[in-house]
Amino acid sequence: MDFEKLLKLAGGDDDEPRRMPAMPGLWVWGLIVAVLIAAYCAMNSFYTVPLGSQALLFRFGSYLGTTDQGLHFKAPWTEVLRFDVQEIRRFEFGEMTEVAGRRYVQDESEQKMVTADSKILLISWVAQWRISDPYQYFVTNNINNDNDFRLISGLAEADFRKEVASMKYEDILTTGKVTLSANSKARILGTFDQLGVGISIVDVLISEVKVPPTVQSSYNDVETAKQAKASAINEAEAYANKTIEEAKGIAQVAVNNAEAYKVNKVADATAMSTRLKSLNEMYVSNPELVRTNLWYENMQDIMERLNIIFLDGTNSNIFLGDVPISVVGSQ
Repeated sequence: MDFEKLLKLAGGDDDEPRRMPAMPGLWVWGLIVAVLIAAYCAMNSFYTVPLGSQALLFRFGSYLGTTDQGLHFKAPWTEVLRFDVQEIRRFEFGEMTEVAGRRYVQDESEQKMVTADSKILLISWVAQWRISDPYQYFVTNNINNDNDFRLISGLAEADFRKEVASMKYEDILTTGKVTLSANSKARILGTFDQLGVGISIVDVLISEVKVPPTVQSSYNDVETAKQAKASAINEAEAYANKTIEEAKGIAQVAVNNAEAYKVNKVADATAMSTRLKSLNEMYVSNPELVRTNLWYENMQDIMERLNIIFLDGTNSNIFLGDVPISVVGSQ
């Protein structure tokens, strides 16, 4: 099949060959290129920064500035690097998280630390951190690989060890964990701010503090002895408190009895003094009567204490007033 037959099949005139359409002009191609460039610029002139992030702007490798979250305009040839400044990251020491909820000891040498009293403790801890200054983090220090992170975590570990070395063994094991956490956080923050690494420490968490296995049994013996000592002290204090309270009670009873005795004696002496004074006044006016009354009173007192026996030849008892009188008959 030749070219003429093709023209006929296409509906062309048998006598006059069909003409090919003319190619578009240069202005059409220019318009197409302009539209494509405009579309590219429109798509690359706006960018968004997510919530809780910041973006660094670069033009041909030169830093232009930092923008916060939201929609922004830029030149199409400007490069944008976004950094999440709220994401919490972790430096782990002594034990590493392999799977969520499961842990394994990474290196016991990281756990061994020397206290102020030259004793060894095994401490596992975590430093939680976030990016605080993307410019310092990426531009100044160019932290973007494992070696850089090891360097930063090494600084944090050195400061933590310094803080452990300033505290005593017993304090860290018992009540000093909160103090150790707070002080080490402040120390690490000061180092990072001084060096300008663009990282902020959110918290320092101590996951475990224990003594080395080689001295665990000795430590347990010491703790047992301390508990026994504390128990003995508590028992002694309880006994002492009980004895002291009992002694105070006995002393108070004695004091009360003495006060009562004193009051009675004073009352008796007062009554006797009053009676003697009254007798003296009566004696001045009627001495015979006073002597007679005193004689009867004394005789009555004497008779009450006598056991008088009359012998009349019978074996019977008689009474003289209230005084029993034994009468014994003669044989």
